[in-house]
Amino acid sequence: MRRPIITAALAGWCSLLLTLPSLSQSSATVSFQIASYQNLSIWGERSDQREILSLYRIPQPTPQERAAGWIERPKALQLVARSNLRWALRVRSLEPTMGLSDDGQSRKPVSDLYVRTPQYEVSVSVRDQTIAHGPAGEFLVPIDYRVRLGPDHRDGHYHVTLVYTLSTP
Repeated sequence: MRRPIITAALAGWCSLLLTLPSLSQSSATVSFQIASYQNLSIWGERSDQREILSLYRIPQPTPQERAAGWIERPKALQLVARSNLRWALRVRSLEPTMGLSDDGQSRKPVSDLYVRTPQYEVSVSVRDQTIAHGPAGEFLVPIDYRVRLGPDHRDGHYHVTLVYTLSTP
């Protein structure tokens, strides 16, 4: 007699436990946002910024560079892009020219400077231009500089300040 009472009590207790969650069930919406992390640095240096200023002094061209019509500097700068989201690296100049020629007769336009990465080559301007992009992660971005000399090139002490910015596309 004792066994059927225990079995009935256990069955009742189990059915009560099974119905309690359904009686107290409610829905909840949980939302979250992943905080973006983006960091740009010059290779070999540590930085926690998303923007880097880089000053490039244009060297005097060699006879070979004059004949070729270009001053080229492969890997003149290497940047490290770190991001937990898709990213884009952009470049722009602070000024529309790189300075006056030695004779003071002409200004060298910043558009004579080309920035090249494995993905893009752009003529620099005062507006942001994408030069690299990628998925989340850490990437080394080598940057080559090319300065067009052209037939009307005049020597000068030229320089340009470039702003590199890492952001989402």
